Amino acid sequence: MKTRIFGFLFGVAVFAFALAATAQAQSMQQAPAMSSQQQAILAETWTLTPQRSAHAGFTGLPLRNCEGLSCGVLAKMPIGTQVDVLLDDREGWALVHVPTLNMYGWVNTNNIFQ
Repeated sequence: MKTRIFGFLFGVAVFAFALAATAQAQSMQQAPAMSSQQQAILAETWTLTPQRSAHAGFTGLPLRNCEGLSCGVLAKMPIGTQVDVLLDDREGWALVHVPTLNMYGWVNTNNIFQ
């Protein structure tokens, strides 16, 4: 009798453990991992606290992977897209977070407005 009870309780414990592991795996899959390129861009900032918020000044505003017109384009934003300025280099480029895309990148400060 004790063996049956022990076996039943052991089975329930194994099932509960498997259920918890499955739930944890599913929750980890829901939040997409940040790409290595996004991690490198984010490493350039000093803080995650935005200095200010701004908006894309035209449709197709490129979110770039570095400062400069020759840098790669990560995404193109529609006019009015909110960007949170994390770092303004005062030379025409700002490191931003785009909440709607959940992406980080660089934009030309001449093409964003408050």
